[in-house]
Amino acid sequence: MHYRKEIDGLRAIAILPVIWVHSGLPYITGGFLGVDVFFVISGFLITSILLREFENNSFSLVKFYERRARRILPALLAVIIITSLIIPFISGNPKFIGDYGVSVLSTVLFSSNIYFWQTSGYFGTASELSPMLHTWSLAVEEQFYIFFPLLIMALFSSGRKIVVSALILISIASLLISEWGAANSPIGNFYLLPSRAWELMAGALAAVFYLNDYVRKIRAKLSTFLAGIGISFILVSYFLFTPSTLHPTSLTILPVLGAVLVLLFSEQGNVIGRALSIQFLSMIGLISYSLYLWHQPVLALMKKIYSIHLEPSQILTAITLIFSLSYLTWKYVENPFRDRKKFNESKMLKYSMASIVIFSLVGLLLKENMQIQKVIFPEKMARYKKMQTAEQSFSNQMMFDDGCKFWSNEFNENFIIRFNKCAEKHGQSIFILGGSHGMDLYNAIAMNASNPFIVSVSKGYCRAHKFIDPPENMPKCQYEDFKLFAAKHSKNISHVLYTQAPYRLFKVEEKEATAEDLSIASIKEVVDYLVGIKEKYSLNVVMIGMLPSLKTAPIHWNYEQSFDKQHENIISENSTSLSLFVDSVFSSKLKEYEIPYISKLVAFELNMPKDLIIDGDITYSDKTHISYAGEKVFGKRLINHLINEGYNQFNVSE
Repeated sequence: MHYRKEIDGLRAIAILPVIWVHSGLPYITGGFLGVDVFFVISGFLITSILLREFENNSFSLVKFYERRARRILPALLAVIIITSLIIPFISGNPKFIGDYGVSVLSTVLFSSNIYFWQTSGYFGTASELSPMLHTWSLAVEEQFYIFFPLLIMALFSSGRKIVVSALILISIASLLISEWGAANSPIGNFYLLPSRAWELMAGALAAVFYLNDYVRKIRAKLSTFLAGIGISFILVSYFLFTPSTLHPTSLTILPVLGAVLVLLFSEQGNVIGRALSIQFLSMIGLISYSLYLWHQPVLALMKKIYSIHLEPSQILTAITLIFSLSYLTWKYVENPFRDRKKFNESKMLKYSMASIVIFSLVGLLLKENMQIQKVIFPEKMARYKKMQTAEQSFSNQMMFDDGCKFWSNEFNENFIIRFNKCAEKHGQSIFILGGSHGMDLYNAIAMNASNPFIVSVSKGYCRAHKFIDPPENMPKCQYEDFKLFAAKHSKNISHVLYTQAPYRLFKVEEKEATAEDLSIASIKEVVDYLVGIKEKYSLNVVMIGMLPSLKTAPIHWNYEQSFDKQHENIISENSTSLSLFVDSVFSSKLKEYEIPYISKLVAFELNMPKDLIIDGDITYSDKTHISYAGEKVFGKRLINHLINEGYNQFNVSE
């Protein structure tokens, strides 16, 4: 193949939307599809090279891998070196450094797509803050580079028809896998080679047919039209897709087919080819690999320093830095290593193997940084261990289960069978309803009360009012199902305790909220629900009130400083005052219907900052939930308060 300047332009059309969408800029919501365009280009170029070499009988597997190493490793390792040196100055958090170390290790072992599949999604705060997240696509390509030449080696001697048939079969199988995966394993579907192979195969098939006589005839007559359709498909997909669009699926054919049409029909003799060959686009295409390598570390670390949502000036700074670093990397790293006089094949293979070993050790060292810091900074690391323990004790991870004390997130068959058996044995239960705070409340009561029959159906993000700011994927909550359950089992329920988070009741974020931002409509919906189940099913209903949020989750506290010196950065006076206000509103409205309201601030005897750490343990697991230690302490206080208020059915465990 001769050099085609328009392919560099297509690379630019692929990389710019990726940087755009990851910067948090609006409108181009499907900019991440630039990666799919890159996959098509890779399949096209690699297959073109392989076919030419097999036809000339000049193919060497060792030389092929050496060329891929020469293309990929120098710039990648430069980015890893600089990012690894900077990260400790931006965040000394051992978990962040450890996770980064594992991502480095998986990157140099060509398996980061598997690592990120196992540990995260692609869209979301945790993923956006991972400096090596983008290497998942490099891993997909590297895995393709390992297996694809072997496939062509095995089939080429049987003729082109066999090769084409194999590519078509792989494409169909992979597309079917992606359709199944989108519905059944969306994260794996996004990251793994089997569901991405069809995109690479689309490029491979384009390479096979590029010099076909029939395609040449079409190119002679319709090249401008078809290349224009291709560019249109790509650009339209960037605006149609969103992070919630199932992907990759057959819908992804739109940008993939667009890239295929551009590769097959754009040329210097038509408008599209000339447009893609303008100096600006071709230069961006030349440095596109370095741009891709640098954009994620720069943006992730900027977000780590400032905020997940960068200000316009910060985005401009980040983009300037990305382009500057990319140009320097292209000029002083990529280009020199392509010079075979300076770095011959033997040197390149030796350097590649040595680099993989060295950077694997670097990744392991970063992964184990916590153990190293324990030896050097024992006091600081003891504080960090407390922070980590608090985070790990979030209710979702540790639900109390003992005999007839049990929890479920839905009214499934197992829950109902177990409830009926316990009802036969113990009669009436204490039933706890709520979202994730309901899970906290269940744990707090179940582990501290001697009552034998305590159950909960509670589910994260659920509450008994409509979502003020509905999520894209609405959870199926349990409140209507509880009515069906209560219709049959109300005689076996002594009391229903309901609780929820206060911040979900405000029309703006809690840190910016005032009393005027409280949604009275949402308050009414909760009251109506509780009154409804009380009156219709003759239930004793009690609402347990609001828990003030912290400014900062324990895992993000400064472990290098004593916790008692950080109170102003941890405790939110505004949240406490808002919780008290919500308490007063609910208490007043529920009093009309003789439904008791119990303030958590009162029942927990919450005394901040003293109660932030009790007996050396942090009582919150994140900004809004109590930890296992908090459940033990506050649960006992709550039960004592209930007993003092005349709820004689409660007893405290000894």
